[in-house]
Amino acid sequence: MSKTNTQTKTKQPAPPKKNKILYFVLFILVLIAVGFLLRPGIYSIQPTNAVPDGMTIIYVLRDADVPFYTSLHPECAYSSTNISLMCTAMLRTAFENLSGRILFRLPYNQAAYLKGSGGVEPGYIEVED
Repeated sequence: MSKTNTQTKTKQPAPPKKNKILYFVLFILVLIAVGFLLRPGIYSIQPTNAVPDGMTIIYVLRDADVPFYTSLHPECAYSSTNISLMCTAMLRTAFENLSGRILFRLPYNQAAYLKGSGGVEPGYIEVED
């Protein structure tokens, strides 16, 4: 005796496309709101004696007066023989200010550094006479 399935399968109606679009727009709006609340920022550190390979940091809760792209002062250039105490102090202060807010530590990114320094190459400072 074999059992036969006498029930007919009924197809569920597909959800209307309007709902999908509405959910997508709502998702995007939530992402934008979270972005404004977390205020992320990118901090680039050019190669120095303290950080020989350089570093790019993505962090949250950026202060309102700090730009999205930030970097150390361009005078802090990589030098295998000497690094100024001012640059070392600036680097230490930067890390202390970002402690607890760092999301990612990435390799050095030249484009992010140039945006943060206003287009000034690391170690290249034009001296006015």
